[in-house]
Amino acid sequence: MKGTTRTGFSFEVDENAFNDMEVVDVLSSEEMDATYKMSFLVNRMLGAKQKKALYDHLRDASGRVPVDAVEREMEDIFAAFGQQGKNS
Repeated sequence: MKGTTRTGFSFEVDENAFNDMEVVDVLSSEEMDATYKMSFLVNRMLGAKQKKALYDHLRDASGRVPVDAVEREMEDIFAAFGQQGKNS
């Protein structure tokens, strides 16, 4: 599945990304904090190459990648999966 976030980041995610028990475990875990969950999901869904591209896309003038910006991008990616399901 391909898409573009509101900020213009183009991504491609395997359509079976949610058919992954480790993703389900992380999403349902009450023991992991939200930041760790986000880090895991970025790695698992985007892979190393797209993760670097996303971080470079979001990097601010100080060289940091804001956590809240990554969260918004991942929300857009998750929403794209929902839209794809509605259009199928």
